[in-house]
Amino acid sequence: MTPFVFDTLSASRQLRDAGMAEGVAEAVVSVFQHAATMPDITHLATRADLEALGSSLRGDMEALRLGTKAEMDAHRLATRADFDAFRQSIKADMETLRLTTTSNQEALRLIVDVDLEAVRRDMATKDDIAQVRLEIVNTRAALNETIRQQGWLLMGGIGALVTILNGLMKVFG
Repeated sequence: MTPFVFDTLSASRQLRDAGMAEGVAEAVVSVFQHAATMPDITHLATRADLEALGSSLRGDMEALRLGTKAEMDAHRLATRADFDAFRQSIKADMETLRLTTTSNQEALRLIVDVDLEAVRRDMATKDDIAQVRLEIVNTRAALNETIRQQGWLLMGGIGALVTILNGLMKVFG
């Protein structure tokens, strides 16, 4: 833009000729002259500058989005692999517990059978038989309680691990 040309001397004369005091006329002319000067706006951003910055920011944001998506996919795959390994471990533990429980029950059955046979051979009295039966019932109850406790402990551990894995999946998935 071309600067605005303002004849201050002529303007001051016209105001004095119209009856204005010389100091007031000069002040008015000075205000107009100051208002007419064009400020330096070369440091301000242009529309092209803003569009270039917008394009750059869009590119950066797309790169960030793609990087974040890749990281999230990697975390999801790692968590899934960990979860699958955990599931296999739990299956193996459950099978071990089942085999142990079956083995313990079979051992108990054999012990009871041997004890009953010994009682029969010794021609035990009714009181002796009642005593053996009571011991069998107590042993069976103790074994069932042990099996129940082991089951609850295993299920509690599984529940805690599943809760942890769900939390991790929510954080990374």
